[in-house]
Amino acid sequence: MRRRLPALVLIAAIAGVAACSSGGSEDPTTGTGATGDPVAECAPGELTTLADGVLTVGTSVPYEPWYVGEDPTTGEGFESALVYAVAEQLGYAEDQVTWETVTFEQIIAPSIKPFDFAAYQTTITPERAEVVDFSSPYLDTLQGLVVQEAGPYGSATTLAELEGARVGVTAGQTSMPIAEAAWGDAVELVPFDDAGLAMQAMTNDQVDAVVMDVNQAVSASTVYFPDSAVIGTLPEVGETAQIGFVLDIDSALTDCVSAAVDALHEDGTIAELSTQWLRTDGIPALS
Repeated sequence: MRRRLPALVLIAAIAGVAACSSGGSEDPTTGTGATGDPVAECAPGELTTLADGVLTVGTSVPYEPWYVGEDPTTGEGFESALVYAVAEQLGYAEDQVTWETVTFEQIIAPSIKPFDFAAYQTTITPERAEVVDFSSPYLDTLQGLVVQEAGPYGSATTLAELEGARVGVTAGQTSMPIAEAAWGDAVELVPFDDAGLAMQAMTNDQVDAVVMDVNQAVSASTVYFPDSAVIGTLPEVGETAQIGFVLDIDSALTDCVSAAVDALHEDGTIAELSTQWLRTDGIPALS
């Protein structure tokens, strides 16, 4: 069921993913900690956590598709469900997981964290990896193209069909260089401070389309802006951006969390959660 949220909520939500998606990517194996041995210190349920016997997880303002509703503890939404799957891998039951609300700036800041790891759509970048640890990546991210479902570009299936359009992008984020590479001068790129503002501009007919993280784009078009639709993804430029959990720099838990993520990739859990909550399967690649 589609539902509308207050404008301030949806702007904050989509602004959040725009902020989190900045920067490029790095080698998926960079989620390394100080322990050196990825399994030797990962005894189930006996990790060196902030509180004995408890796994403290940081997150910020919850929104779909990462969390459903305003409560991250439900296990509903991609990251909420993934956190509990990781906790199980680490030997912690659901009631041994506690959540700490933080800002995105706290998550990526070079400071001692009030959580064992954070789950908030944080793109792995070399710059961030200098001040925090990242787990193995749990998700690749592409840039999706959103248009008004009943508008002139609602049935477009190629990039060429957007020629002459005004396309909203987030300034300073990965959407800008990827959009530039996709169209060159064939479209007018209109920068916004965040994707939420760009989506609002599209509903006001100020732009014809918006480029944004495809995972968030699906929720934007089905939950927050139900008159819009994701018609495809743009060609990648360079390495595909990846998202990982964030930990204190040189955390003793980094290797353990990475091992849990790796196991959930291998047994298909993450793919299943992606299909269930992100719903990006079948979105065509535009060319």
